[in-house]
Amino acid sequence: MSIYDNIAFGIKLYEKVSKSELDGRVEAALKGAAIWTEVKDKLKASGLSLSGGQQQRLCIARTVAIHPEVILLDEPCSALDPISTAKIEELMDELKENYTLAIVTHNMQQAARCSDYTAFMYLGELIEFGVTSHVFTSPEKKQTQNYITGRFG
Repeated sequence: MSIYDNIAFGIKLYEKVSKSELDGRVEAALKGAAIWTEVKDKLKASGLSLSGGQQQRLCIARTVAIHPEVILLDEPCSALDPISTAKIEELMDELKENYTLAIVTHNMQQAARCSDYTAFMYLGELIEFGVTSHVFTSPEKKQTQNYITGRFG
């Protein structure tokens, strides 16, 4: 599927829009995901031709194109290099101004950097939830403290 079609698909699925409006929405979504300048001259190219970090931002663009209230990001930086990870984290910081983001990660440093609130779950059970700075510096539950300090996990 082309880069353009990746974004247009969701819009066309939920809305009936003109070609010019569709083009504008695709461009806006790609700009909103901080990838427009990298792909604007190759919108007909396959999404698979992009790097891992670019593919991740393409997925985010596909999501923001339909203006959801909540965006779930499951391991958004898994297997990405540090530069791509930094771009995704910067993008998440921008996105949280307009969307509620729920991020699932095993990367404790990323959770501490990127979240306002943190939930620690273990074996499907919510162990602790609170303001990120509090959860990481003064966890109330021993299990949370053990995980954060690397005693298990």
